Amino acid sequence: MTESPALFNTPLEAGLRTVIILDAFAPEAFDIGELSLLDYYVVHASDAGAKESVHPDLEARAGEYFVRRKLIQDGLSLMVGSFLIDEVHCDRGIFYRSREMTSALVDLMSSHYNNRLKESCGWLVKKSKEEGLESFFLGLRSGIVRWTHEVIGEHSR
Repeated sequence: MTESPALFNTPLEAGLRTVIILDAFAPEAFDIGELSLLDYYVVHASDAGAKESVHPDLEARAGEYFVRRKLIQDGLSLMVGSFLIDEVHCDRGIFYRSREMTSALVDLMSSHYNNRLKESCGWLVKKSKEEGLESFFLGLRSGIVRWTHEVIGEHSR
């Protein structure tokens, strides 16, 4: 019997999530740090104030943000190589943005899970427009720091 390929916590899964994120935020372009934040919050939106998250709100997620950067980088490379997103080099660094054909793929991604990811992305896009991108990312970053300190503080007692 042939073993099924791993899909969860793989570059493919992370890459497809970034495709959904970049499509939702189009035409914005983001660097790896911003995409790491968005990737974390798209699955844990309640940490940013949404009613619910796509993934369960488990304490074990405390270090999740910090270990996902490499996975996201590998996923981005896979999606750039598949011509689903563009890698843009400029004087401020390397940024990623969706391509024209990205929306067509995202439209085909219609599983319950993917629809929940799209809804979560929509909530994040709305929040970013209300706050402005700079304030939005500042809030996301401070949320990670605050939430991590709270969880680590609880375990160190």
